[in-house]
Amino acid sequence: MKIEVTENVSAVSFNNVPLNKTVMEDTLKIVAKAGVNVDMISMTAPTQEIFSFGFTVNDDDMTKLLGAVKELKGQCGVTPMINGSNRKIVIKTGEMTETVGFAARVFEILNRLEAMILMITTGVDEISMLIRDADADVVVSAFEKEFG
Repeated sequence: MKIEVTENVSAVSFNNVPLNKTVMEDTLKIVAKAGVNVDMISMTAPTQEIFSFGFTVNDDDMTKLLGAVKELKGQCGVTPMINGSNRKIVIKTGEMTETVGFAARVFEILNRLEAMILMITTGVDEISMLIRDADADVVVSAFEKEFG
């Protein structure tokens, strides 16, 4: 198993987006045009023709991102919530595909530690979590103890 930690990560979240609009596509195009690299991308299932989505960026790209946000507001009429100075923690292991309940163990630890989870994405063999910086050290330590 491998645990990777990336510091200085911002969550960019858009809530109550109309399903029939191209806000997500337009947002990602505008952010790319600004030269901002997007990492984790998350989207909720639509409810009553609206959804929410978000992504992460490096805090170093904040100036470029704020320029893109200004363009987004003018072009799409949306303004995101931005939460900076967080840490991305990635647990990468073959256990994800071989062990029933692995994700449940991860979330039990996060809940027990009362860690604030800002975003989650998964892959075949990994769970990526954006956690507020204040919770990250204790979370990583608990993961290493539980899974190490």
